Amino acid sequence: MKVTKRQLRQIIKEERAKLLNEQWGAGVETGSDLIEFAKAYSGLGGAVQDQVDAVVAAYNNSAPGSEEFMNVVYEQNPNAIGMAYDKLGRILGMMEDDDAIGIQEALQAAMEAFEQE
Repeated sequence: MKVTKRQLRQIIKEERAKLLNEQWGAGVETGSDLIEFAKAYSGLGGAVQDQVDAVVAAYNNSAPGSEEFMNVVYEQNPNAIGMAYDKLGRILGMMEDDDAIGIQEALQAAMEAFEQE
C-alpha cells in the first residue's frame, strides 16, 4: 500500500495532536488552531508579547545563532520567553503553517540560548 505525501502529513498531524493532547490535556476547544493561538497570544500580556515579537523578528531577520539574534535574545526576560513557549507551544505544534513553525523555532532557539548562558 502506497502512502502519498499528503496522507503521510495527515497521519503525522493526527499522531502529533494525540501526543500533544495526552501531554497538555484537552484538545482545541474552537476547532480552529488560529483562534486558539490568538487567544493564547493575547493572554500573554503586552510586555511578554513585545519580547516574543522581538525574538521572532530577530530570528526572521538574521541567522539563528547569529550575534544579532543572540543580542536580542539576551535583552529579553528568560522567564517571559519560557512562559510564552509553554503557553504557545502546544498550539504552534498543531499548526502546519510556516509562520507557526517559525515562531516555535524562534522561541525554541531563544530557550536554548538561555540554557547555554
